[in-house]
Amino acid sequence: MEERTIRVLTIGTAPRPEGEDIETEAADGLADALDRLAHGAVDVVLAPRDLGAEALAALREEAPDVPLVAVADKAGGLGALEVGALDHVRPDADPATLRRTIRYATSLHRLQGELHRRQVTDELTGVFNARGFEQLATHHLRLADRTLEPVVLVFVRLDHLPHVGQAFGAGEAPRLLVETAEVLRQAVRDSDVLARVGADAFAVLLTGNALGAESLVLSRLVEALATRNARSGLPVPLSLSVGAAHYDPGSNVTLAQLMAEADRRLRSEGLGG
Repeated sequence: MEERTIRVLTIGTAPRPEGEDIETEAADGLADALDRLAHGAVDVVLAPRDLGAEALAALREEAPDVPLVAVADKAGGLGALEVGALDHVRPDADPATLRRTIRYATSLHRLQGELHRRQVTDELTGVFNARGFEQLATHHLRLADRTLEPVVLVFVRLDHLPHVGQAFGAGEAPRLLVETAEVLRQAVRDSDVLARVGADAFAVLLTGNALGAESLVLSRLVEALATRNARSGLPVPLSLSVGAAHYDPGSNVTLAQLMAEADRRLRSEGLGG
């Protein structure tokens, strides 16, 4: 199978790899590189170790999904690994070694990403699981502290799930969970974080103009539920209880506390059925 082209961003004095399977663009320094990474379309960054640990850390923070290969001798390369570089290559590496290192770094990063995806994704519904939600939501709470933009956590519980299996068979409860995830996908925005966080519970973290989006997402949820339940031939109507809690930047409220508050605010009468 033909290998895909790798888009490499080199910085400063880093060597420029060559080959039919490699496209290279050069950045003059850290500021230029960060700007290019912000616009995407980069598969791997090749950066000299002498940029410094803070610069390498800034590159990782700007583009955590782009593998970083440091150009350094052995001692400097080990130091770069400690601040987030995936691999390192000597400054005098021959073209074949340079290409091989870049290809290996992208393959390893892809494998790590797939393993991570499996660890943070709910197998049944395909949305994030509790572990994935904790990682992403905690990151957004810290980001909110810096930007002073509030976020909203919406907690959703699927009503009467334990009784569904008893009344309609073992396969009905998992099917309802999958349909709940789909209804929620229709309601949330691309920037929001959706996860299954319990046997019958989901959570949505609204980010970016979260206070203004809360009513929009809830109205979309009501509409999506109504559309689902209007279909004929369904053995069980879908009924959800929903509660929300607001996070005020700088409040030091933990994610667990925020989720507990949203859980306490669940409506006594569910949406839908």
